[in-house]
Amino acid sequence: MESGARSLGRPFAAYVRELTTRHPDSRITVLIPEAEPAHLWQRLLQNQRGAVVAHALRRDTDAVICRLRFRLPAD
Repeated sequence: MESGARSLGRPFAAYVRELTTRHPDSRITVLIPEAEPAHLWQRLLQNQRGAVVAHALRRDTDAVICRLRFRLPAD
């Protein structure tokens, strides 16, 4: 069962579509920051919110999407 409170992609896409409607002559750019852990095993445990949002935006809008990955230092 899918929870509407946990959904990220569709609300972002709806907001970008709203902006596009209000400003039809503008190009919308979405920057998605993502923390990238230093170790592979930590990356496997990281959530995939950035990928979910980017996929929804690519599917439902014509916005430019930029995923910014910040590498976290190893301990």
